[in-house]
Amino acid sequence: MRRLLPVVAVMALMAIFGFGIYSVLGTLKSSRHHTTKPTQSQALIDLPGTVVVVQDGKIYRLNSLKFTPVKAPAYDWVQVEPAPGGDILAVAYSSAYTNVYLLNAKGQVVRELLSESSSQYLNNHWAYYPKVSPDGKTLFYAADWLDPSQGYNVDFQIQAVPFANPSAYPVVWSQAGLWFQGGDVEPIPLANGGIIYAKYNIDTLGNTYAQLVYVSSPYATPDSLTTAAQDCAEPALSPSGTEIAMVCTKNSLQSTTLQVASWNGTTLGTPVVISAGPEPASPTWSPDGKSVLYLNTLLTDKSSPFQLWWVPKATALKPGAPQQVTADLNFTATSPPVWTA
Repeated sequence: MRRLLPVVAVMALMAIFGFGIYSVLGTLKSSRHHTTKPTQSQALIDLPGTVVVVQDGKIYRLNSLKFTPVKAPAYDWVQVEPAPGGDILAVAYSSAYTNVYLLNAKGQVVRELLSESSSQYLNNHWAYYPKVSPDGKTLFYAADWLDPSQGYNVDFQIQAVPFANPSAYPVVWSQAGLWFQGGDVEPIPLANGGIIYAKYNIDTLGNTYAQLVYVSSPYATPDSLTTAAQDCAEPALSPSGTEIAMVCTKNSLQSTTLQVASWNGTTLGTPVVISAGPEPASPTWSPDGKSVLYLNTLLTDKSSPFQLWWVPKATALKPGAPQQVTADLNFTATSPPVWTA
């Protein structure tokens, strides 16, 4: 997840937008290796159910070893997330903003949820990581926040709007730190009404790190679930709500691991490493909550394209060994797979 090409197009705007999180958002791709379209390949493992993934701005569905395109409008799709009733939340990228749409299972636009474009360039905004609350009433997402008094200092914060009325004025759930600390992303709405998210900061040496935090209500004081030394982000909550998968680096890309820890509603248990590198990213849980699907490079070549990988029995005392699910497909690794029954 930390090795990427920024979504915001690596331009002079990096001097304007918060540096920390913009170094983390992007399409994780490699041009050094031959890749094919998913429709020209088959999966190596027949996963149960259906998996939705993104490659090169297009959305694909995996079922019974075969990939088929989701015939969504011709936007540059960069993220997908699950929505109620089998629908899909999809983030469409433009050079100055992102919009968020609700698509049905066929890829047709049900409605535009978040429109972040503006005729005034500095009024364009970015919205990523959309998630619907378990009760289906609230849409959470990470959005860039511009300090009116310091136009060059932009950090991400967690916002929420009614899912039925997303044009309503957003409720702000987090206040990012000042001075290019990156901000708050990857919200996970909880059944108790609170959220977990990843808070990015920059230490005194200029190194970016992340911590998972929990807040019970908007602007509540965050409770840290992981430490700065662990450097954990990309949380994924199991269907039962009792385990969290996360990617941790210990502040070194040489030690990136995929971990699972129990979650009792207030604290995390002792994490268990289920994949020891080299570049695990964007985990998601199986519908039965027993295994974890994620994106990773080849174990012997961290510069290789991102493929689907699978860890069976991820919550067992002895988790299964990671298994490669695809080859030569180069998925967008900032878009967690959507796995449904």
